[in-house]
Amino acid sequence: MFSVTRFCVQAFGRRGGLLRPTEVRECYFEEDARREMEVLARRSSGVALYRVRGEPLSGLWGKPKLIERQGEILTLE
Repeated sequence: MFSVTRFCVQAFGRRGGLLRPTEVRECYFEEDARREMEVLARRSSGVALYRVRGEPLSGLWGKPKLIERQGEILTLE
């Protein structure tokens, strides 16, 4: 099996007073994810940029590692 790294941007918004995840974008490169983060930050309560490594063929993924955050976010699992 081969291992890959993905960079994900998770947006969060408030609905009914509660903070909830809204949109997630997956990127192959960190600089692309940072650009996506800036776009989502303009219309969200918060965004989180994190890295995850795993084996896509087996579906085994490690725990996400937070790289950067802006605004309000929930704990990543």
